[in-house]
Amino acid sequence: MARKSDGEKIGELMIAVAVLGERMNSIYEQVQELKQDLRESRQRLWLLVPPLVAALVSAGLMAVVNHFLTRR
Repeated sequence: MARKSDGEKIGELMIAVAVLGERMNSIYEQVQELKQDLRESRQRLWLLVPPLVAALVSAGLMAVVNHFLTRR
């Protein structure tokens, strides 16, 4: 088996680096998509907070009003 020349080794390394670069770009894109999905999920979660707070405040006010109305 003949030894590879330096040029052949460099050529193989260039191909390997190109493949690695493509894979890294793919991973980077996937991470960016996950970050965007996380941002959107957080926004949807915060959309639930105001109605829940309003329901709790309303229930609390109704309890106070009911307490004062039935006290007489």
